[in-house]
Amino acid sequence: MSVRHLCGEKGEEMTEEGYEGVNSVMIQPERMDVRAFSSRIFRIKPDGHTSMHAHPREHIAVVVEGMCRVEYDDEVIEVEEGGIVNIPSNVPHRFTNPSKDLLVLLIMNIHTG
Repeated sequence: MSVRHLCGEKGEEMTEEGYEGVNSVMIQPERMDVRAFSSRIFRIKPDGHTSMHAHPREHIAVVVEGMCRVEYDDEVIEVEEGGIVNIPSNVPHRFTNPSKDLLVLLIMNIHTG
């Protein structure tokens, strides 16, 4: 067993095209014995965002702290702290921090097939 504290995790800045002010902390890195699940924390600065993207895995995103704007298909929703968002596979989506406070998201990836 191990215990980690989020405040002590440096994380890594996401520098891919379309990302702005996003720091990623892997919660469960990819393992050779488990290929169906991974998770990470996104810390998104005010006015920061991910790129608009889609992938074959499903997302479950939990708003741990702050307010999150989720753009998907042709819709935009705002999700408050404690909200849970399910994003099906292959649906274009983007996470944005519309507030002046840090947004913390727990992203869980479910790899199907």
